[in-house]
Amino acid sequence: MKTVVGAAKNWWCEPVNIILVEDDADLIETIQLGWPDGGDRIEAYTSYASFKPVLFSGGLAAADCVILDMKLPDASGTQIITEIQRVSDIPILVLSGSGETEFRADMINRGIDDYVLKPLSVKELHARVARLVRRKIIPVHAGETPAQINGVTFDRARRILRCGAGQSELTHAEAQLLGALVDAGGRVVPRDELYLRSFGRAHREGEKVLETYVSRLRSKLDQLQPGSDEAIQTARGSGYRIIAQSSSV
Repeated sequence: MKTVVGAAKNWWCEPVNIILVEDDADLIETIQLGWPDGGDRIEAYTSYASFKPVLFSGGLAAADCVILDMKLPDASGTQIITEIQRVSDIPILVLSGSGETEFRADMINRGIDDYVLKPLSVKELHARVARLVRRKIIPVHAGETPAQINGVTFDRARRILRCGAGQSELTHAEAQLLGALVDAGGRVVPRDELYLRSFGRAHREGEKVLETYVSRLRSKLDQLQPGSDEAIQTARGSGYRIIAQSSSV
């Protein structure tokens, strides 16, 4: 395990605590030495075995983000994602050499918050981590009250959907996306705006990340109340909107 601690501060005046699970020692060094914010702390683990004590002892509570390599010598990335999500809602950013559409869709369906393809740019990795951490620590605005989507309550403060005794947790990106649609009050929200609001970046030609997230939200709504998924409507060639939603007191 190696830790980088520097003197510089981020815009929120606190260092970011990052857990890096990666077996490539050269890549670990590249990330640590090239990291733009010297005040951030990067703790590196080169195997699942070395990371497990942190995972199962509550160590994630002190961290702001996990950067996870999908190919470790002693465990699959999907297994580790599942274990992390059992104990924490910490943002997870995946590192992978696979850019296949099916792989990206599978990662999104597993609830990860972002991914960076190898060979990576440390500046891009830093920017994506900073976005995830900002989204995690910025407090919920007072105006972000629960909203009704047909019979389902969207509690954005807790990032959950509720209907009767049932509930479904949302990832950071899912909550951002649903919040952007709710805030629009029924108007069509353009795809580019949804990408910026949900993922903190512009849409890339040919990718279907937004469609995958919309499908996940529709599925979660429908599971809680059949038919409520129809509240999210597609505006072909433009974006999405929510109808039949009202404020919840």
